[in-house]
Amino acid sequence: MLQGIGTVGGVGAVVWAAIKGANTFDTWRRQKLVERKLDQAERILTAAYKGRRALGYVRGVMMWGHELHAAQEQMKEKDGWGTQTEARQKRLVTAQAFYNRINRTKDEREALDQCLPMARALFSEELEQAIEKLNHQFWMVQVDVDSYVDDEGGTDAEFTKKLRRGMYAINPPAGEVNEVTEAMEVAVATIERICLPVLRLEASAAAG
Repeated sequence: MLQGIGTVGGVGAVVWAAIKGANTFDTWRRQKLVERKLDQAERILTAAYKGRRALGYVRGVMMWGHELHAAQEQMKEKDGWGTQTEARQKRLVTAQAFYNRINRTKDEREALDQCLPMARALFSEELEQAIEKLNHQFWMVQVDVDSYVDDEGGTDAEFTKKLRRGMYAINPPAGEVNEVTEAMEVAVATIERICLPVLRLEASAAAG
């Protein structure tokens, strides 16, 4: 009889240890997930802020003389450069200067792109789309620059203004919207809304 009770007690101890072990494993797994989300939230926010700053650099309203000079030297090496009109040459030089700026933001664009898989896996499709939207604005600027080259004469005033809004971080008149700037702000706001609480919650837990 006593031996039987001891056997039951031993089984109970094994079951208790198994449950305890499972709870410990679940706790460890949740902790690791929190750590991964924290790391990714920090990485995504850093990439977003650097991406926004890079877009600000690309769309800066001041095109410096050394940038234009470097672009002109590049264009002189292109076939048919000497046959272009002076007005078109100026447009081509400006466009090349923009392309050079965009090319210098390669690291920032790649950083945003590399955030996409974990943004979706650890957070949501909404966060993934916001990162894509921010990164997409580099392409939008390039498209506007491409169109600017052929917009000589500006026969469509509204189209010309839209191109300038895309190329430059300018504040449009009241009632109008700078589409690229607005898209950037919406994307970054979404990224902040999703990622900042993760960082702040972890900071609060650490302080506590």
